[in-house]
Amino acid sequence: MEHQLHIDLADIAMIIASFIAVLVAGVIGAKKTSHAGGADFVLAGRSLTLPFFVSSLVATWYGAVLGSGEFVMRYGVVFIICFGVPYYLVAIVYARWLSKRIRSSKAVSIPDQLGIAYGPRARTVSALIMLVITIPAAYQLMLGIIVQSLTGWSLLASIIIATVLSTAYVYKGGLRSDVYANVVQFVLMYAGFIALVIACISAFGSPLELFDSLPTSHLSIPGELGWMPVIVWFVVAMQTFIDPNFHIRAAAANSTSTAQKGIYISVGLWMLFDVLQLLAGLYAFVHIKSVAPTDTYMNLAQVVLPSLWKGLFVSGVIAAVMSTLDGYALVSATTIGHDLIDRWNSKEPRVTSLRVGLLITVAIGASIAWYVPSIIDLMYNAASIAVPALLVPLLLSFTPLAERFQRGIVPNLLIPAIASAASLIANVGEPMFVGLVTSFILHLLRSLRRGTQTLKY
Repeated sequence: MEHQLHIDLADIAMIIASFIAVLVAGVIGAKKTSHAGGADFVLAGRSLTLPFFVSSLVATWYGAVLGSGEFVMRYGVVFIICFGVPYYLVAIVYARWLSKRIRSSKAVSIPDQLGIAYGPRARTVSALIMLVITIPAAYQLMLGIIVQSLTGWSLLASIIIATVLSTAYVYKGGLRSDVYANVVQFVLMYAGFIALVIACISAFGSPLELFDSLPTSHLSIPGELGWMPVIVWFVVAMQTFIDPNFHIRAAAANSTSTAQKGIYISVGLWMLFDVLQLLAGLYAFVHIKSVAPTDTYMNLAQVVLPSLWKGLFVSGVIAAVMSTLDGYALVSATTIGHDLIDRWNSKEPRVTSLRVGLLITVAIGASIAWYVPSIIDLMYNAASIAVPALLVPLLLSFTPLAERFQRGIVPNLLIPAIASAASLIANVGEPMFVGLVTSFILHLLRSLRRGTQTLKY
């Protein structure tokens, strides 16, 4: 028996009120933004305090929340090992080693950082590669699907309307608008999932009773998934190092201490949210039968949540997707406007160019979302190409070793991306592994050619 999501006037009122709260917060942020300087538009004047930093970083981290429900339904508690632990570990390394270097750098973006380390050609090439993962097509598609399910409009119209409503305040106020909106979205995300889990406990019993009802396949690690996919997820988690939402927020923090502490606190909050997602998915697995895994959370909400609370949960899901869409739209706009349109004007981004970049970003993203209507394919393929190309050069750019690779950096950026794309197209091997191995070999060979050097930290 399928449990389709049905919303009534109370739910609609909650969803509309939640969106208005997000919009008002974004407008307030826009009023506090200095439109005279592009750096303030992109980095909020490097003034993010700890509460704003944490709420923004956490909110932008969960754009694919519906995919989490699918994973839990299929594989059980190994969800934490794949979607949680590797990302926590990488984030901790990021906080300890990378965050202070990013905050101390004059770079506005990742391509800007690579340009400082390796030269203008590296900046241009890396900007083009960065667009592969920053164009928010997957999140425009997810939000469009949600709008379509709520309104019955066509998918194309839903994508366009969702995109416009999600990015209007970013167009006006840049990062500060995004961060102010993220605070509201953060509250909605946690409130929605806490309400869902509490309702499940009330309807179906405690988590202890839940775990007693689960089959071994959903309680064991690695369960039916196997160890190789688990290992792959640990590799995939390294994309955090080149995540532009991470980078721009670390650069925008008001101090290196804020960036480091903020990431540590965010890891703790991710753990809490992952536990909420896991419990909700397991309750659905045991008690909600014959539903599509991708509809796990929505169908569970239909069964256990009363009116108004169901609207709160839907608002939380929308907030999770919307916050990530906003974040990637802004960093993609920065890549287009600052690193490509104004690539010779590296000192100060121009607001006009950034806004043009945002318009180009959302137009390309909407087109891709319409022509490639697969969320998983969009996210996986983009990461498989961009991460191998950018990971090693970015990490090296913060070390004295960077000067060894200035002459050969363009091949070192392009060849791993091409190798990953070829693996993807030919369906031979794991594309991200292929690209990363290629990148490591290229950098190792060039390093050996230039001789050895002692690196002190």
